[in-house]
Amino acid sequence: MITNKIRLCILATLLMLTGITQASVVSTFNPTSLFLSITRISQTGNSVNVDIGISGLASGTAPSLGGYDVNLSFDPSYLSLAGVAFGDAVLGNQLDLASLGSTTIAELTGVGVVNLFELSGDTAEDLNTLQADSFNLATVTFDVLNVGTSLLQLDLNALADADGNALSAITLSVPVTTVPLPSAFLLMVPALAGLMFAGKRRKEDFRV
Repeated sequence: MITNKIRLCILATLLMLTGITQASVVSTFNPTSLFLSITRISQTGNSVNVDIGISGLASGTAPSLGGYDVNLSFDPSYLSLAGVAFGDAVLGNQLDLASLGSTTIAELTGVGVVNLFELSGDTAEDLNTLQADSFNLATVTFDVLNVGTSLLQLDLNALADADGNALSAITLSVPVTTVPLPSAFLLMVPALAGLMFAGKRRKEDFRV
C-alpha cells in the first residue's frame, strides 16, 4: 500500500522529471474557481456508478490538470467497492490525450475510503492546449449492500497543473440513495400484467 506522503512525493517529483514542467503561462485564472465534485450517480441492478469530475479549468491555455490525489469516503454498511475506471466516458481520459499512458492507482486506504491517484504522461503544451475545461476524472463502481441513504465525501490530498504547480479546489459531497432490486421489478409488474391480459383478450376474440 502506498501512503499519502509517498503519493505526494511521486506527484511532485514526476511532474518535474517527466518533462512536464515548462515555462509557466501567465494567466489571470483564479484557482478558487475549481470544483471537484460528484457529477453523476446512477444505479443499474445491484451496482452504483459514481462519476467524479473537475470543472473550472482554463480552456485552450494554462492551467490544465496534470495530476491529482483524491479520497472518496463512503459508508461500508451500504456500499462495497467493486472497481474504478479512470477517464471520461465521453471525452476520454483527459490526462492521457497523447495516448502515452498515465500513472493510475485506485485502492482502499481505510474502512470506507478509496484513494484515486493519477499522473499524466503528456507534455504541458498538450495538456494546456487540448484538455477540456470540465471533465470526469474517474467512475467508481460500488455493489449495493443495503438500501437507504448515505454520504459520499470527497477529500483532496493533492492537485497539480501541467507545470507542476499546486492547485486548490472546492470539494462537494453528496448523499447517495440506493434502491432495492425488487422495486424496479415491481414497477414492471403492471405493464407485464397488462400485456398478458391484452394477449388473452386477443385469443378470446379470435376464438369467437
